Amino acid sequence: MLHDQIQEHCKVFKLPRVLEHYQSISATAAKDKLSYSKYLLKLFELEKEGRIKSSKDMLLKMAGFPKVKTLDMFDYKSSSVNQVQINEIATLQFIEQTQNILFFGPSGVGKTHLAQSIGYVATQKRIRTKFITMNDLLFQLEAAQSQGKLENYFSRIIKSVKLLIIDEFGYIKLNENQANLFFQIVNKRYESSSIIITSNLTFTKWKEILNNDEALTTAILDRLIHHSHIINIQGESYRLKQKKKEGILEISCS
Repeated sequence: MLHDQIQEHCKVFKLPRVLEHYQSISATAAKDKLSYSKYLLKLFELEKEGRIKSSKDMLLKMAGFPKVKTLDMFDYKSSSVNQVQINEIATLQFIEQTQNILFFGPSGVGKTHLAQSIGYVATQKRIRTKFITMNDLLFQLEAAQSQGKLENYFSRIIKSVKLLIIDEFGYIKLNENQANLFFQIVNKRYESSSIIITSNLTFTKWKEILNNDEALTTAILDRLIHHSHIINIQGESYRLKQKKKEGILEISCS
């Protein structure tokens, strides 16, 4: 009878972890002769920890990472990346200061890994984050536009997150409409929230991607670079190096 009453109250006040653990915590409290106040505090702490974990898990899922990658997994020894600089970025002060992070370098040098890892840190700090490739972003933007839901998309996806990560800018040439949509994203987030972009192209090549529109390209770069950390990564693709190490690349080319 008492358990049923506790269960009902836990449901009303949405305390699932208290319901799950109050009996075991009660037994421990009795054994250790804890006061009622300390017993109650332990239950509250357990509920709080559970809610924080659930929040982190939910934000990680909402971020849309194809795979969870961490900074501990990054091979700094085989990279030109400055680990001290990355560790400073991982403090996430750039988000508080609404700055951007721009990763440049050839394919396979770890740009996406670093972007995802920083995004992962953000989710674990309970910062709402969104990861999306440039190709998927354009598809979603044009789909929303064709359905008359573009402003809704901007509000729900683009402006609602504190950190937006756009991966693989530069692999697809944008038409006039796509370039204008990309400008709108950059403009709406300018000095209000942060963007991380990974690209295989230097700034001098962006005009070619942005429909050869010099004015638009200048406007986009002006907003992105104004408050930003620019990280150029040199070197050979990790994937190609691994294939060479395994002898696969030479075999396939023979």
